[in-house]
Amino acid sequence: MSARPEFGGPPVLDVATVPGWSLRVLFVAIALPLVLVGVPGGPWSAIATLLVGVAVWRPRWLTAWVLLGVLVLSSLIEPGTASPRLLALIAGAHALHLIAAWMLVVPAAARLQPAVLLPSLRRFVLIQVPVQAAAVLLLVFGGGTGEPVLAVVSGLALVALVGMLLPALIRRSPR
Repeated sequence: MSARPEFGGPPVLDVATVPGWSLRVLFVAIALPLVLVGVPGGPWSAIATLLVGVAVWRPRWLTAWVLLGVLVLSSLIEPGTASPRLLALIAGAHALHLIAAWMLVVPAAARLQPAVLLPSLRRFVLIQVPVQAAAVLLLVFGGGTGEPVLAVVSGLALVALVGMLLPALIRRSPR
């Protein structure tokens, strides 16, 4: 990385960048296939597609996380949730969460150095490897539909989430 001074302006860095709107394109490229295979038919597909559009248009409205809720909850109410599609939903929901967080801090008109995303991508992989392995074990050893096992695992996950968030929620504000 070297800086070459331009006459009459700031130095220009020779660093590879991509447009900030490419994060939004990546979000849509992951979200739409998940909507097509993960959301039951009827109005839910249209609602989820609308949520994808709004999440990309106005990331600050936090619509991406509403979309994640629709994806996850619709997969739970649809019969046959314990399928390989569950693996794609787990990884896709995590990827959408990550990209949505990036969209909050990277304006569409900005330039982005892909190298700054590497620590987050490394954490994504470090989290997905054991989670996908556990999901595969759940699918293989969960029995027929795996719904009782999914209920227990989701209940434990909810208890763990509340346990993690509770200290932050009851913390007093400094005076």
